[in-house]
Amino acid sequence: YSNMFGAGYPGGGHDDVLKATPTTPSQTSSLIEEIKSRGRSAFGQGNYPLAEVLYTKGVELQPSAILYSNRALARMNLGKLDESIEDSTQAIKEDPTYVKGHWRLAQAHIAKKNNKEALLAFEDAIRIEPTNKAIKKELEKCKAKVEQDDMFDDGPPPISPVKASKSQTISKTTSSKSTSSIKNSSPAPPSAPTPSEETDASEFNKSDHVRGYKLNKDGKKTSFFNNDLTPEAKALIGDIAPKKINSAMEAAPPAMKKAEEGVSVWNSAGTWEEKDVSKWAVDSFTACLSGISLDLSCGRVECGDLKLNESSASVVKVRGKRRNLFDFNCTVPFEAEIDGESVKGKANFADIAPDCDGEYECQIEWDETPGNAVRMKANKHIRDGKFKEEVESRVGAWVESFKAKYS
Repeated sequence: YSNMFGAGYPGGGHDDVLKATPTTPSQTSSLIEEIKSRGRSAFGQGNYPLAEVLYTKGVELQPSAILYSNRALARMNLGKLDESIEDSTQAIKEDPTYVKGHWRLAQAHIAKKNNKEALLAFEDAIRIEPTNKAIKKELEKCKAKVEQDDMFDDGPPPISPVKASKSQTISKTTSSKSTSSIKNSSPAPPSAPTPSEETDASEFNKSDHVRGYKLNKDGKKTSFFNNDLTPEAKALIGDIAPKKINSAMEAAPPAMKKAEEGVSVWNSAGTWEEKDVSKWAVDSFTACLSGISLDLSCGRVECGDLKLNESSASVVKVRGKRRNLFDFNCTVPFEAEIDGESVKGKANFADIAPDCDGEYECQIEWDETPGNAVRMKANKHIRDGKFKEEVESRVGAWVESFKAKYS
């Protein structure tokens, strides 16, 4: 790995696992579990280069759908979309029923704007888990994007050439003959004006003979482009005098009136609408998970203010159906008293999103690693027990408040 990345490569500090060479199946399994644990911790810290290195070691030791899928997520966060697609595809080959492999493949294709390929991946995922609400939501969202793409696939209709009318053709022919005649003959003396020409000419001065002026039906000089409306035309147009309106919405077109109902003017058909509500979500979610205090059977845990590593939230409306989407990567600092020993650390939740179905994986990062007995009890009561359940309960309450606010 040092040859691969050079000095200061992302795996620094993890040589004990990256350079390990297990010799028995039991050693391999133990090393894989340690790699997974450290990979989750790297995700919790947003250290995606380290996560990629760790999962690469895992794939080399014992390839599996989970390891390929996790490395696909790390590479997608690093912008390595083609490699993420390759890993997701390999995860599906390892286990075609592993739904997260299809999910990761769809996510990578969406990031590359390959909406049709993403739709196929979501359809494969929903066939495996027909009741998965998160997949259903993303499937509908992806369908709407594909429909939008299809609207512009064929481009604008071709413009057919305009054929010259018979009168234009005759006019051009006459003009051509006239020009030829002028070139081949000497100028003829001007003929005497007709009575009507003499009458019209009396209304113009010498400079007015240039094109651009004419006489209207009342005999007054006016612009050549002025159009005298007939009584029939005036009746057809109707009354066009300005009228007072009580409110701007009275004069608004139908599309703008729909905007009053939560639909943008450009999206008057209501096929797709997305509103970013990340600011509200960050403030309310932080308040929700800050200051947790719990009594444990072996002691007590006190938590500080939540730190958000990544956050996003939006309200999506697809064909009249509303979806509340969110994605958080967060850290909860804590101090705990376990069997009389004081310890400090951070609880990392790398993925809090609708597709987790209310269960969020927790990983502990210690400020100073405690002894085995204390660490095992902390894992039991904080990482996997009462503390984790409290976090999941609070997140569930926050989700309900999200839905209530943007329903």
